[in-house]
Amino acid sequence: MQKLIDYAVEMMIKENFSAEDNPTQNPLLHPSQNIEINTSQNIEINSSQVWELAPSQNPQWKQEWWNRFKELILWEHMNESQKKRCLIFLKRM
Repeated sequence: MQKLIDYAVEMMIKENFSAEDNPTQNPLLHPSQNIEINTSQNIEINSSQVWELAPSQNPQWKQEWWNRFKELILWEHMNESQKKRCLIFLKRM
């Protein structure tokens, strides 16, 4: 899930100008500041710790990633266009 989270964070940094929605200004939205969205510190979103998220173990891993991604705090700070682009990014992986 790290790649999807990184993609979303980078997009939000470039496009979200309000302090509340920009990861450089809101520590809750930056993986290095918030363990809930840091795959190294939150095993629930770590694909090497959770078999449902592991591409090598679950043929439905993309759907699992998407379901978990929608539960992250990032989701509520993204606009619809950003959410769609994240889905496209995930589908292309």
